[in-house]
Amino acid sequence: MSLEIPGILKSGIPPDLIQKEHETSAKQDKGQIISQVKTITNEQIRDAIDKLERTSSIFNKRLKLYVNREINRVIIKVIDRTTDKVIREIPPEEIQHLIARIRETIGVLVDKEI
Repeated sequence: MSLEIPGILKSGIPPDLIQKEHETSAKQDKGQIISQVKTITNEQIRDAIDKLERTSSIFNKRLKLYVNREINRVIIKVIDRTTDKVIREIPPEEIQHLIARIRETIGVLVDKEI
């Protein structure tokens, strides 16, 4: 006499081993992604930024991309070519200041970064 329970595999492999195998493959996938990200050079980033800036000129807009070192984030400014005014800043300047103050507050509370 056999008893079948829904959700239990019939393969004979205990479910906890299958879960461990899945976790191991997920860790390997993350490692591959991280290693791919680390192989990007500053020249490749500069080339990508140049391509974005050239593409934006089609729409009579200019993109300015830079890194805000205080918050360690890329900032994008969309600028109108005719008036030379900033149309949009991503993230907005207020958010940049907020992130900087939050990091400063966390730094006061936590002495060590791991």
